[in-house]
Amino acid sequence: MPVLRPISLFLSALLALAAPAMAQPPKVMTPDLLTRMDRLTDAAVSPDGTRAAYVVRTISADLAKTATHILIADLAKPDAPHVAIAGGPARQDMPVWSADGRSLYFRGPDAAGINQIWRAGTDGSAPVKLTASPIDIGYFQIAPDGGFAVASLRVYPDCPTLACTVERAAKPQATTLYTKLNVRFFDAYGDGRYNSLFKLDLAGGKAPVALMPGFESDVPARPSGTARSFAISPDGATLVFAARRSGISANVTAIHRLFEVSLNATAAPREIGADLPGSHFNPVFSPDGNLLAYLDKAGAGSDGDSAAVRVRTLASGEVRELGTGFDGWPNSIAWSYDGKSLLSLSDDGGTQQIHAYPLSGKARRLPVAGGVSGLEVSKRGLLLTISRFDMPPQLFAASTAGGKLTQVTRVAADQLAGVPMAPTRSITFAGWNGDPVQAFVTEPLNREPDKKYPVLFLIHGGPHGVYQNEWLYGRNPQVWAAHGYATVMVNFHGSTGFGQKFAHDVLRHRGDRALEDLQKGWAAALAQNPFLDGDRGCAMGSSFGGYMIFWIAGVWNDPWKCLIAHAGTLDSRSYSSDILWHADRQMGGTPWDNPEGIEEFNAMRHVDKWKKPLLITHGGRDYRVPFDQGLAAFAIAQQRGIPSELLYMPNENHIISGAEASIRWYEVVDAWLDRWTKP
Repeated sequence: MPVLRPISLFLSALLALAAPAMAQPPKVMTPDLLTRMDRLTDAAVSPDGTRAAYVVRTISADLAKTATHILIADLAKPDAPHVAIAGGPARQDMPVWSADGRSLYFRGPDAAGINQIWRAGTDGSAPVKLTASPIDIGYFQIAPDGGFAVASLRVYPDCPTLACTVERAAKPQATTLYTKLNVRFFDAYGDGRYNSLFKLDLAGGKAPVALMPGFESDVPARPSGTARSFAISPDGATLVFAARRSGISANVTAIHRLFEVSLNATAAPREIGADLPGSHFNPVFSPDGNLLAYLDKAGAGSDGDSAAVRVRTLASGEVRELGTGFDGWPNSIAWSYDGKSLLSLSDDGGTQQIHAYPLSGKARRLPVAGGVSGLEVSKRGLLLTISRFDMPPQLFAASTAGGKLTQVTRVAADQLAGVPMAPTRSITFAGWNGDPVQAFVTEPLNREPDKKYPVLFLIHGGPHGVYQNEWLYGRNPQVWAAHGYATVMVNFHGSTGFGQKFAHDVLRHRGDRALEDLQKGWAAALAQNPFLDGDRGCAMGSSFGGYMIFWIAGVWNDPWKCLIAHAGTLDSRSYSSDILWHADRQMGGTPWDNPEGIEEFNAMRHVDKWKKPLLITHGGRDYRVPFDQGLAAFAIAQQRGIPSELLYMPNENHIISGAEASIRWYEVVDAWLDRWTKP
């Protein structure tokens, strides 16, 4: 094994760094505790299923720095002390086991702070740095024989060497002339660089080999792509990756295609299945290398389109769909260890489940508790990352068929010791068109009989998002439960995991069908939960939910004591989002082709009816819904004399991820709630 030390000694050092100074731990969930608590962020299981490597994120007492460390658990003795790699870089992430399970590869910074690939061996020596890249290594995969890695580096596509990218990036231009629609994406302006794949020699010191030179597309895609965007064949000869076609801006399409390139010879990537429609992603070779599985979204390939599981026979090129007729919502896939089926992580009725897609036979759900956000496959079974509304992510071991779970980790157990959690239950009601619609209701902590409580009515983004029974760091109902609030979360039409029709029914109907579900969900929650005080409700939404708050402010404001909008679109005529294809699809066309569709549910049309107190929060680096949308809403509320506040977070993007910003956001929201809904 690598150089290791007992977890007890390791955690004592971490807690000295990360724990806030306090005489006693908090007895309820607070924004401060939520932000400071240790977090499980990644995991990998050894091929033989005997060990699990996982990453824990910690944060310093002043919230200024985070650190990540890899711990290793013996799955045969999960309650035995877990151990940490010693002698390597201070920051470690992205664990990857070697094919024989004798080595663990991971990413960590070198002396200059540049992320490299490291290897911890089994001979007791300290981890060894294997690469010397002048550019941070991003996501990577290791060849089956361990001789090389395929890694993503951010480079200029026309640069012949990595040094060329380093030199050019060191000389930023005072001005930029754009000739293509790649001006900005998510939280950064385009400077001509893309995530690009390279073959990195891990043994003989050969120069990096560009696998997609001149290719103007990100692999993995930003901002949330992972190593699942590419796959190395079992014989180490071929790489397959998913990407937008070169030169096609992420602003105008979500469609990805599959490309293959030889790892033994210099050749341009070749598109696989160029004659097939759809958006193809998550390629993965079968264990024997004869099949290539992938996910395929029809239509626009957006988050509102469910994916089919497809398998290509590499020798013949024949493609077939698995689980035909099964209305699942797979988000990612992996081969079973025996290569006889695909396993998927799928949205399913307000939770994420594991579904099996056999090469022959019907698709089915495995008998595993929901809330699964990570799936790793080994010879002995499955390693799952599972969370719930009342439990942060933890690792569990299960058999290949699912069934009984064995808990492996208890990350943050010391920090959460004695912290009570409020119960959450699911309800169902008849929504738009009489369709069954699901919602969650979380009680206030230590609810007293016959007492009524103020309610926070949460509206998710998308509209093709979903509330699931999982732990949330951004909008955690336990924080508000501890503060004396109940929460209601409705999975209105458009939400994923309730079938393709349910998701598509919201297209061109964002302001009526989704709203009807919210209205009926509010009424159903009040009727089924007498402790909810319908006269002390505040509605809050983010992204699409933020738009819905602005829409509600004009068309359904009577029930609410206050409103809270984060990163919401006020004026649908604005055409400055980084994903223009999203608005075109949701509203039935471009502003010049379908102006009536743009205007029909434009919240700006009804600002003359605004009257309820409005809190607006927005990030300064949000290019998905630019800050001007929030600023305009604040200006209107102020000019109309409506009680209103604007929380501007200059360093945040569409998602609030900064530690200090997260705590501040909760503080402002809680103060707003108390101001308008406390008795």
